[in-house]
Amino acid sequence: MVANLKLGELVDKYNLYAELIDGKFGIELETHRVTRKGRLSRVNHSIKLGSRQIHPYLQTDYSETQAELVTEAVGSFEEARDRLLQLQWILRSYMADDESVWPLSMPPQLKKDDLQWLDETFERTWVQDYRDWLLHKYGSTHEIMTGVHLNYSLSDGLLQHLFEASDRTDFKEFKNDVYFHIARQIVAHSWFFNYLFGAAPFNLNDSDSRTPQFTKPVRSLRTSEYGFVNDQGEKVAYDSDYVDHQRRIEQLISQGKLFSEHEIYGPVRFKRKTDGDDEIDYLEIRILDTNPFDIAGVSENDLNLIHLLLIYFLISDDELTEDSLQSNENLANDVSLQQPTENLVNKKDALAIMQDISQLADHFGMRFNDGLSLITDRVLTPTKTPAAKMIAEAPSVTDMQTWATKLGNERTDYFKTHKKELFRAYFGEGDLAQVVHDGIVTGIRVLDFDCEKTASV
Repeated sequence: MVANLKLGELVDKYNLYAELIDGKFGIELETHRVTRKGRLSRVNHSIKLGSRQIHPYLQTDYSETQAELVTEAVGSFEEARDRLLQLQWILRSYMADDESVWPLSMPPQLKKDDLQWLDETFERTWVQDYRDWLLHKYGSTHEIMTGVHLNYSLSDGLLQHLFEASDRTDFKEFKNDVYFHIARQIVAHSWFFNYLFGAAPFNLNDSDSRTPQFTKPVRSLRTSEYGFVNDQGEKVAYDSDYVDHQRRIEQLISQGKLFSEHEIYGPVRFKRKTDGDDEIDYLEIRILDTNPFDIAGVSENDLNLIHLLLIYFLISDDELTEDSLQSNENLANDVSLQQPTENLVNKKDALAIMQDISQLADHFGMRFNDGLSLITDRVLTPTKTPAAKMIAEAPSVTDMQTWATKLGNERTDYFKTHKKELFRAYFGEGDLAQVVHDGIVTGIRVLDFDCEKTASV
């Protein structure tokens, strides 16, 4: 049974608002290396970037071209984005001369030889069984969709204060209930994320039997029922509690329907310190498409708004029934499949959230002003949402392939001509900046640094 935590009441009663901002924040970006012609590169991941089996920051996923950049967990989403820019600088500096970074969540157009190369080329032998499972179940075109994942945890101090203010006696159980509560709120508001951040209006390939090519653009194929989601009968609901949620996952794995927890494609995953531990360490939010209008794939304003929404979800005491969660799941799919310039079908609900989070933001001074401006622009003017801006640049599949290729090449050219300046902007100056860079490349965890002072590694 879902615990009735009444966290909003506790925060207000004990004036814990100042502690709501604190926590740990990380970003994971998946992105493809492509040629200047907009085709998947045939160059394997550089061996100079350390061992992918143990590297904390520089990984690959389903494809050799599919880089996965994982930041350290730091004190804010803005700082995490700064770390992501460092990782992107490193990735670009080790790419071949004719390579660029694909700026979209949906993969570029694939030809028959691209598909053969995808199917046959894979160097991470230690996860070969899982990769083979994905290949046969979903197919390569589907599996190389990419996106942005956000890692989020509350501060230990806030969790402890909430626990002491509650009537609970088991801290670990309470902590799990708090994270499950936030996750349920994220799931219930997936429609809002899909509207605000959806950026996958076209499928550029007909080789993905799971994702159709519509005659008109939509807001986000990737987050729709045709995108990066589990099959019906294999979805794990968020309608009960964390213990039951995990039990359902284990049941699907034991029945041979899912390979492992890594195959859970829901909006949120619960991440633990170790596989054998049942205590949630942080949430992995998996609902964002890559924003092609930002070099990092996610903008500072995007992150500012998302942080405010996460605080809002934490202190929301609204009851979420099984029926309401199912209704909101259907709504999220409808919003994803809307044409990008259409108004939200439930605009009233969005306006109510805008009012609520505006009042919430008053507790934090000007901290969330950029996020409030962003949500106002996008809710009131659908043409300012990412998907709508994309189709204004590229109104057809062919145009989208051309535009994305051009955008990727322009960013590569800019990087090459401003490489030293960008290094100073992202890493700082002096000997320590190079030490930080070299440590990241090698795979040494860089926990904190100030290039004018000291670094902690």
